[in-house]
Amino acid sequence: MLLTRMQDKRHSNVEILEFDAVGIPLTKWEKDRGYIEAALNVNIVKIIEGRNKRRILLHVVPADSGLPDFIEWNDSYLTDDDSTLILGKSQLGLESVDLSKIPHILLGGSTGSGKSILLKVLLVQSLKKNAIVSIADFKGGVDFPRVWHDKCKMCFDEDTLLTLLTELTDELERRKTLLRDTECANIGDYNRRSAVPLQRHIFACDEVAEVLDKTGLTKEQKERIGLLENRLSMIARQGRAFGIHLILATQRPDANILSGQIRNNIDCRVCGRADTILSQIILDNTTAAEQIPKDKAGRFILHDGTVFQGFWVDETKI
Repeated sequence: MLLTRMQDKRHSNVEILEFDAVGIPLTKWEKDRGYIEAALNVNIVKIIEGRNKRRILLHVVPADSGLPDFIEWNDSYLTDDDSTLILGKSQLGLESVDLSKIPHILLGGSTGSGKSILLKVLLVQSLKKNAIVSIADFKGGVDFPRVWHDKCKMCFDEDTLLTLLTELTDELERRKTLLRDTECANIGDYNRRSAVPLQRHIFACDEVAEVLDKTGLTKEQKERIGLLENRLSMIARQGRAFGIHLILATQRPDANILSGQIRNNIDCRVCGRADTILSQIILDNTTAAEQIPKDKAGRFILHDGTVFQGFWVDETKI
């Protein structure tokens, strides 16, 4: 039952419809999104629970207003601060993540979903914001051509990766001591006071399953993967205050590969075209499988249900 309809104060093109949930859970509303859109002749931007679970809020736009299939990145989208990364455009405008508040990002999507391009858009912005970017690429550099090697720290094997992650956890400990000695709560606080600001560190992995999969490994090899997991877990738990961030991507639907300690500390979850298993792993629901059309490369859904179109970036201009 529709209770009220109101204009979204922040987005003039968006209307908010408040419904009595009548005992229907949010997951069911999400699953039936297409039927609801057809019945109301609208496009749903996102579906959320109201102040209590007896209310459902639909953020909607007119049915004839859709997302573009292609948006090219340009630097006019960059923000002035050092922590905000733009993900893409939704019906609400630009979608972003502030690493000072939500420090890590998990990206999921099947082959051809645009996941790797979205990852590169985030890394381009990080470089332009003077972050130190490190990339684990276990595909021999195929996905990251030479231009990336000139601007980022690259690692192509477990030995180099373990060294890199150890350096990052050592830097985390160094910053922990520095901030404690200067009585600063976090990197932002320190940089406002210091004449020599700290750079943010971004560690990215385009296929984290390739790095952490223990299937068929010997005991010694599994122990080595355990060392990698321990360092990633430490960064996931403590990195926010010290400006050390993870952007992990996967297309393999295996819940055993990404440990709970890592996954549970990554609050920004983004999923493109995916099957129900991968969508469940990334978002804790099946909305990506249900709402992202199979022919929409670059279309993604956030953990809060917002659908957006990611940018395409020209790698030669980074």
